[in-house]
This record gives sequence, structure tokens and C-alpha cells, in this order.
Amino acid sequence: MKNISPLISLVMYSRPLIAVITDFGYSDYYVGAMKGVIKTLCPSAEIIDITHDVPPWSILEASYILECCLEEFPRGTVFLVVVDPGVGTERKAVVARGKRYLFVGPDNGVLVPALRRDAPFHAWSIEREEFKWWKSSGTFHGRDVFAPAAARIACGASPAASGPPVERLVETGVEPPSTGDGYVYGSIVHVDRFGNAATSIERRHLAEAGLEDYGELRIEISDPATGRGTTFTAPVRQSFAYIEAGDTLLLFNSCRKLEIAVNRGSAAKRYGLRPGVKLRLSRP
Repeated sequence: MKNISPLISLVMYSRPLIAVITDFGYSDYYVGAMKGVIKTLCPSAEIIDITHDVPPWSILEASYILECCLEEFPRGTVFLVVVDPGVGTERKAVVARGKRYLFVGPDNGVLVPALRRDAPFHAWSIEREEFKWWKSSGTFHGRDVFAPAAARIACGASPAASGPPVERLVETGVEPPSTGDGYVYGSIVHVDRFGNAATSIERRHLAEAGLEDYGELRIEISDPATGRGTTFTAPVRQSFAYIEAGDTLLLFNSCRKLEIAVNRGSAAKRYGLRPGVKLRLSRP
């Protein structure tokens, strides 16, 4: 993008852009209905599907995906995120504006990591009828609330016009990484289709713990849901090709998060890794 002239960039991104993340999949009509609402209310909008294959109800994984791909989009993009296990309850529907982007989704923590990356930010509750669809249901706020709000904002409505300000957004409930002398605590936040398990840990956390220069680390895994755990060591490498097929490694992925992986295999299956699992890194 740095090599694109300002004039060409202006021409390319003159249309409003809405980028969508859901857990709806493609076997039902839900995604199509949302896009139909968007096109009805903002015909000029371009819609990009980031993914509709978030594991059902996984707020943690949706928030990770949003945070990871955020900076690949042009300024002014509206991110529409609908992973909403609390649909139909008293949870708020919100619009948020960060330094570069706009966000629409449920107030359940799914937007917070991306908003912190795009700080400073402000949020408003979606309450005014002109920001909603003419249909109303207790189970499909993607169509009835979030899609119309995203469309209105993409076509120029002020986020502040959607309703009263929200002073404090709900958190994901996952504790941030913590460090000490020689150790880092973190969590698994996403497992991709290859079985690679991304953690909440970044390079700076290893530096704070004095672990950045170690070529191999000890990993202690603990699953709060089952009480089970395992311990193993793995080398820290730049990419998969630096170890033999079937071997375990640690690497920093394209989202700048530490990842547990198996070259041409599934770390998730080998070690029972899933979002929410806790881990401790230390010297071997």
C-alpha cells in the first residue's frame, strides 16, 4: 500500500467498505439476509467477508480474528462482527469509532481488543429506530440491528446518532498475559484450520520475563474446564520449515502472537488445545 499514489488510493476506496465476521456459516440464509439489508440501505457499500466460520458462539476467537486483520483494511472501514450468544437478552448492541475505523457488534467483548489497537475510541448504544431494520426478532439481530446500523454508518450517518454513549464496554473475560522473572502466563485464544494454537502472548512478554533469548521453552498446559494438563518443551523457530515434519515448535505468527504448532500436523489435537486453555512458559 505504501507504493500506491494518493490519487489512485482515493479512487480505489471512494466506496464505503463493510468487512464482516460472523459464526453463521453458509448453509443458512443468515449471511445473505444481512448483505441484502446492507445493500438496501447503502447500495454503494462494498462488502468483504472476512470469515463466517468462527466456531459457534466463540467470542474469544472472533475478537482474535478481528484484531489480527484490522490493519490490512483502509481507513474508514466499518467492521461488522456478529458472534452473539447473548442475542435477545439485555446485552447492548453498540457502534464504536476508533482512530481509523468504525465497529458494529454486540457489547460482549468481541470488539474490545481491536478497539484498543485502534485507540482512542468511543462507543454508543444502538437504540434509535432509524438505525434498525423494519423487521424485529429476538434471535436475528445480525439482520435487524447490526447490519442496518453498519449500513447507515457506512453511508454517512454519525455513530453518535445511533443512541446514548456507552462509557464502559464489556470485556472478553480472558485475563491478559502476566510475567515474572523467568515465566509468562497466557491463554490459547484461537485454533486455526491447521490445528495451530495462537496464544495471547506477544514478543514483549517474553522480553519482560527474560525469555527472549532462549531457543527452547518449557510449556505447561492447563485446561480449566477439565482440570487436565500436560507439559512439554519446544524450540522457538522462525517458521515451520526449520524443524522436521511432525515436530512441535513455537513461532510468532502473522498476528504477532506466539503460536504452538506442529509442522504438518495439529498441535491442538496432540496437546488438547482449545480457546481458553491456560499456559505457562518458562526456561527448559
